[in-house]
Amino acid sequence: MNLVIEQARMADLFGTYHERGYVVIEDGRIEAVGEGPSPDVPGARRLDAQNMLLTPGLVNAHAHLYSSLARGISLPNYSPKSFGDILEGLWWRLDRALDLEGVYWSAMVGGLQHLRAGVTALFDHHASPSAIQGSLAQIKRAVVDELGLRCDLCYEVTDRGGEAARDAGIAENVEFAKGLPKDGMCAAHMGLHASFTLSDKTLERAVAAAEPLGLPYHIHLAEGKEDVVDALKKYGLRPAERLDKFGILTEGTLLAHGIHLSQAEIDLLAARPASVIHNPRSNMNNAVGAAQVEGMLSRGIRLGLGSDGFGCDMIGELLSASLLAHHAAADPTALGGEKLLALIRHNYALAERFFGIPMGKLSPGYAADLVLWEYDPPTPLSAENLPWHLMYAKISEGLVPHTVIVAGRVRLSGGVVQSVDEREALAKSREVARALWARI
Repeated sequence: MNLVIEQARMADLFGTYHERGYVVIEDGRIEAVGEGPSPDVPGARRLDAQNMLLTPGLVNAHAHLYSSLARGISLPNYSPKSFGDILEGLWWRLDRALDLEGVYWSAMVGGLQHLRAGVTALFDHHASPSAIQGSLAQIKRAVVDELGLRCDLCYEVTDRGGEAARDAGIAENVEFAKGLPKDGMCAAHMGLHASFTLSDKTLERAVAAAEPLGLPYHIHLAEGKEDVVDALKKYGLRPAERLDKFGILTEGTLLAHGIHLSQAEIDLLAARPASVIHNPRSNMNNAVGAAQVEGMLSRGIRLGLGSDGFGCDMIGELLSASLLAHHAAADPTALGGEKLLALIRHNYALAERFFGIPMGKLSPGYAADLVLWEYDPPTPLSAENLPWHLMYAKISEGLVPHTVIVAGRVRLSGGVVQSVDEREALAKSREVARALWARI
């Protein structure tokens, strides 16, 4: 069924603004956009926006849905002193304890959280060493099939669990990618953990499996100092140099974090088409440092924005990217204006590439992935100042979506999830989380 949204205050991050406009949606795409009264569209459902703010849906370029059931967990004798301690003491214990039921429910919870944050597409990086085969299908079932979000998936290949687990991880990526329908709702990468848990043999095997399918890679790069020390000690190369040796810095590859990079590595990344994904709040939480965002942008490196499993609030991440840049540079003008927007715009470019449809603009032909926010601006709103309205409304008024539309279908309406009984889902997730925590 076609849909007409009318009487909306409308804006995107590419220059579109209508004080009181309409959008016509047909077959999952925007058919028409304009100012003033909406046209007559026979048989269309009409949605009165009542002057709420309509924007394109948000994109999360690096997520960890498997972390969703960790909220509130208390671990005895857990007092990390380094990033390595955090990985070994929390995340690697949690991912080992996941079974397929836990994978499904963590994806359901994480998907619900993304939907409620106005995120309509995400790139997930998954790990569950005790339940590898079929894990990506469980995530797809929850996030794509049931909640209706767009999701790019991969399984984290690593040497941590030995050769059998490594090979199973590679196979999970391959088999999932082979079976995907080309419907614009789900896509795939070859997942890799990080250089410091990947031998040369493993990288060779992963690349050999990915290349015939045209799969780019989704990997953590120089998030902590451990990655750098390991690469230099074992291979005489820095992490980005080592990945380049295996041809991993290719078009569409997602390099999460990119914090501890040398100038030579920045030069290398500037000459390659891979994307670095900035995760400011996770980086601050893990005390791993601040990425050289402005320096990388100035070299033409493609930068996107992710949450790294530290929630799913992409507007909050955008604000945090701005604040962290100010703090790290001791300069209140750092990462201003177009530089800040470049991060979120690149997220749309990545989503467009992998889901096969133009995204991020209120323009005919673009994906009908849209969010109606309950927001009545206290000051003049324009295309130019939209990001600052969103960011500061988030922290001052708790900006929340009223309606979320993905591929033309209403997935959240009046704050109510449409395809899943959210109360029942959360009750079940609490039960699964208790069992998960007991296993840890």
